[in-house]
Amino acid sequence: MKKLFEGNIRKNFFIYAFPLILTALLSQSYNFINTYMAGHFLGDTGISSVGSVTPFSTLISSLCWGYVTGFSIYVATLYGRNEYKSMINVIKTNILITSLVIVCFSISCILFKEPIFNYLNIEHELKKDASIYFIIIMAGLVINHQVWIGVYVANAIGITMFPFVASFITSFLNILGNYILIKYFNLGVAGIALSTLISNFITAIFYYIVLGKAFLKMGCVLSGIYFDRKEISTSFKFGFPTMLQQSVMYICTMVTSPLTNSCGSNAIAGYTVGMRLYDLNAAVYQNSNKTVSNYIAQCIGGEKYHLLKKGIKTGIIQTGLFLLPFLAITVFGAEFFGDLFLDNEEGISYASSFMKFCMPFVVFNVINNLMHAIFRSMGAGKILVCSTVVYSLTRIIFSYLLFGRYKMYGIFAAIVLSWIIESIYGLGMYFFGNWKNNIKTKIF
Repeated sequence: MKKLFEGNIRKNFFIYAFPLILTALLSQSYNFINTYMAGHFLGDTGISSVGSVTPFSTLISSLCWGYVTGFSIYVATLYGRNEYKSMINVIKTNILITSLVIVCFSISCILFKEPIFNYLNIEHELKKDASIYFIIIMAGLVINHQVWIGVYVANAIGITMFPFVASFITSFLNILGNYILIKYFNLGVAGIALSTLISNFITAIFYYIVLGKAFLKMGCVLSGIYFDRKEISTSFKFGFPTMLQQSVMYICTMVTSPLTNSCGSNAIAGYTVGMRLYDLNAAVYQNSNKTVSNYIAQCIGGEKYHLLKKGIKTGIIQTGLFLLPFLAITVFGAEFFGDLFLDNEEGISYASSFMKFCMPFVVFNVINNLMHAIFRSMGAGKILVCSTVVYSLTRIIFSYLLFGRYKMYGIFAAIVLSWIIESIYGLGMYFFGNWKNNIKTKIF
């Protein structure tokens, strides 16, 4: 658990980021396998049933991991200061409070399922399977939340190898569960949802054991809990902007979902596969940029302000080197991936078009994500949220403007345009904004 600003920064960045990226790739690999198994055993209807409710379930999930992403920056800051007693209490109080809130949220979503489905414009033939998947995923959201807490807290204190091991365990259990529950128990989309929850439950237990041992080695006392208003308030100040930022982004996806879902099951299947490939690339650059955000937070906690620019430059170079191979495979292997997951020509055409013509522009979203990492770790929550609002409004406006004439291709074009416009805003704020002045007061 070495602090990122100690010793060779470039070496620290690589050692920290590489397991994070492997972890993300493992997570995406079992998403790919889930998609493949759904298509193989359940057909394109199975993929469409899951894909039609994914925007909403991801929106709700984003509230959870968005908050955890932000509050883990506070954990990293306390870790950089060696304030371990406060760090442990912040973690425990946040686990308790957020878990209770999530349970209430899950119950509400299940009770109001029908209005949600009506808004999403889910086709009649998909509703039965989509409903089963939705109920199971929402009921188990608090289990998934424990894994997200484990991942981000481990990253905040410099542990990145165990999340890789945990992701391998999760992937194996998930794939095995899918195979058994779908093929032998004939549970359909319910098998996909249940295998996800079971694997995450087991992984969450491992996280609690490993983190507990790590805290004991640091000399922390794990027993007891107290509610400190300042700690809770500061956690919220870090967590809320990121939660809001993530929710704004996924609200945008949900707002455009009725357009996507009206294009038919083949188009939905192609869109879902295309987004899976996007998620693979995003997993690489997002997790590489996590190194930057945790590095900045630890530097601020340790008052190493003179090292901030060096870390940011190192992060930019590292992210580019990690991403380029995956981006090239996605673009040049578009037809291969389309054929791998889908059976019909229409769906393949949509998936390969997104990969060939839209994915090259993801470099603009790499810039956006880097700006998010910097703004988040330096406490510039307002700019972080505004940046995402720019992206979301742009995507919604262009989606509705272009959909009438270009249908799904209009949705694709709106995504690309939103990436470009947000990058212009983010870079403008980075170079010309006054958010960097007096870093100490910006953080607390």
